[in-house]
Amino acid sequence: MVFLKYLNLYILYNLFFLFTYINYFILSYNTNIFDVYILGLKLGRLNYAVELKDNLYSAAGNLRSTGIFSVVSKYKFEASSQGKVENGLFKPKYYSEKSDTGRRKEEKTLLYSRSSIELKTKKTPKPYWQDPNEQLDTLDPMSAIIFILRDQKKANICAQDFAMFDGIRRVKIKFTHGEETSDGQLNCHGIYTRMGGYSAKELKDGRNFPFNVKYEYQNEFYRVISFQIETNRGRAKFVRR
Repeated sequence: MVFLKYLNLYILYNLFFLFTYINYFILSYNTNIFDVYILGLKLGRLNYAVELKDNLYSAAGNLRSTGIFSVVSKYKFEASSQGKVENGLFKPKYYSEKSDTGRRKEEKTLLYSRSSIELKTKKTPKPYWQDPNEQLDTLDPMSAIIFILRDQKKANICAQDFAMFDGIRRVKIKFTHGEETSDGQLNCHGIYTRMGGYSAKELKDGRNFPFNVKYEYQNEFYRVISFQIETNRGRAKFVRR
């Protein structure tokens, strides 16, 4: 269904996010919840928890169908990540994900070393998949989620540029500009670009997708209150509870 296609595409891969210098760390354990809207309908929920301590981080999250949609189609996606902070950058060491659409179950793991990334999956490799060993400059999807959604100072929020790799696909996330609203919020705009690992059919559906991240100033830091991405099938939006 369209909802499942959105969730798999725009949380696994598109939940953009950032491989650049860190402005702020929450040195504690915290949980976060976002409601998921597809074409204006509330159809899912994203939950994740993060622990950042002594230049190490760990995170776990899940995405599930909710409300009336969960009655007709149960969807679940779970992911976890571990890594370290080195010279102000996220450096993943481990990533895993599990998904269950009700009809198909999949699992995938990424193991990182200084010179390689090992992909473990039961999927049969396709010719267009990206070589994991050439993706050492990227973040895994879970690390990317906690990086983009962290509380941070204003400097460089709307000028971030990074790459992300999920074991198969490489994407580029580039923030292009931003503006302050009359009520003190900050809107950052950018482009999500499919770089490699996609089939010809997927590329035909589109390569570049605009997105928007909205921040609210709270307790001396800017906090994400919503983010959305426009696609050729409509709008996917995530709103903090």
